[in-house]
Amino acid sequence: MSFMILNTGRVASQFFYINLKLQQDVIMPSRYQFDHVVKYWVKKRYKHPFKLFNQYRLDQLKKHPNSYFGTVFHSARRNLIYPLNSARNIDFLKRCRDELELKTIFFPVREPDSVFRSELNRQFARQVGDWSFPEGLNDWTRKWALKDFDLLKVKELEHIDSSNFLTKKISENRLKDSSKSFIIERSKIYSLYELFLKVFDDIEVFDFDHVLKSPDKVFNRIANKVGFHLSDTTLLQTKLNSLSSRFMLYNKFIIMMDRKTKKLWSKEKNYKESIFEGKESFKNFFIGKKNPFFNYCRFRFEIPKVLSVCEDWGRYKQVAILKKNHLPLTSEALKSDIALGVHQDDLLYLNQFGISEVVKLISNIICPRFDKNFDIMFNFYKNNVYHNGPPTGDLYDSFIIENRDESQKINKILNKSDFIFS
Repeated sequence: MSFMILNTGRVASQFFYINLKLQQDVIMPSRYQFDHVVKYWVKKRYKHPFKLFNQYRLDQLKKHPNSYFGTVFHSARRNLIYPLNSARNIDFLKRCRDELELKTIFFPVREPDSVFRSELNRQFARQVGDWSFPEGLNDWTRKWALKDFDLLKVKELEHIDSSNFLTKKISENRLKDSSKSFIIERSKIYSLYELFLKVFDDIEVFDFDHVLKSPDKVFNRIANKVGFHLSDTTLLQTKLNSLSSRFMLYNKFIIMMDRKTKKLWSKEKNYKESIFEGKESFKNFFIGKKNPFFNYCRFRFEIPKVLSVCEDWGRYKQVAILKKNHLPLTSEALKSDIALGVHQDDLLYLNQFGISEVVKLISNIICPRFDKNFDIMFNFYKNNVYHNGPPTGDLYDSFIIENRDESQKINKILNKSDFIFS
């Protein structure tokens, strides 16, 4: 039997994905992997990704016959077509029901004002760069060259005036028409419920507020309903969709490694390097994954347990747990240790080069700049970007007019739900 958690609208799909991925009895593919399947089937009428996805499911269940297959449908509102009751949407969901053996749909519902405010904040964040640190703020860049580190070693981190890097012109009037339309028109939760009701008999509707107040009860209910054992609850109290998490997620970085620098460093380490060394190395160079003359390694900071399981943006392997004094403000905001991860495709090359030296450079040079920018941007988003008060304005009025009937209908179903008590 398979089950699905549906992102009905700003309901922290990453929180569900990560915590379910941690369970020993649950097979949980990447959210983006399933989004890819939906997009190609529904919008492009291309069914091969679905076949590969189902084969992956069957292979995993063959290896782990006592496990349950779960899916988090992250971009339902973007990847389904409208009107939602279209034959193509229904056909896709029927295939999921029959071929993926999908039985139970978990349907968290968020209060309309919260959906609006969260979606509006998402669009405002897009206006100012999707949580990315501005290029140049405290020497920040997405691409670091090894040869530049020598200059940064002797350069003190300056506390520069950040106002030149931050825009204060953030308003509803500057939103694109497509963004406004998405907020208003793609929030029809009852219509989404009706679509799934046409296909599935078992839909568990529950208030998203339960996730915020009692995540342990919500996950116990999911586990009991599906039949798996809740084996890992360590991240249930962690806000995986918080502003702090987004700054880590959207500020990955690359270290460029030119051939001249590699030779100098390798000589210091008494290491004789050859681009033809090792079959895997040779293969990567010549099938296009790697350029033997200008290589790079992709890095990210993350909560250690998240780093070990999340596959949405590729697999990253932990290479170090950073000391608290390297990222003090980031660690305090997340209430967690911070791990440094490297993209798995880059590991072979990095191992040849000397991982301890790279970790040392990142700790001493990149970490202080990341932490300083984290503090600046965290306060900037809180004070200038995000709206936390009661929603008002023309856009909100249009949202309410468009979705009033939808809200009333879904609330009747929600009021009958005894999800965490049944």
